[in-house]
Amino acid sequence: MRIDQKDWGVLRDVAKLLKYFVKEHKYRYIDSLANAYNPKVAELILREALREAKSAKDQGADVYLPSEDSLIRFIEMISEDLSVTGIVAALSLTGGG
Repeated sequence: MRIDQKDWGVLRDVAKLLKYFVKEHKYRYIDSLANAYNPKVAELILREALREAKSAKDQGADVYLPSEDSLIRFIEMISEDLSVTGIVAALSLTGGG
């Protein structure tokens, strides 16, 4: 899969969400997303991460939530090529988001 500039923006947007978990030393979502064995599992992991991030944000934590458009496109991208989950995980761990 060739990733165009717009899709790189989507990957960075989702990686920004996952950076919250890196800061909190909670790597479960990042590891699970990177190792997801099919798109439905990756989508479920993303949904769980979003739910926890939203709860943390509601309690006053500094959490970035991606746009709805970015989330929709990311789900489309993982359906096209599951390896993008590994890219997002790497970006979240290395500050590339």
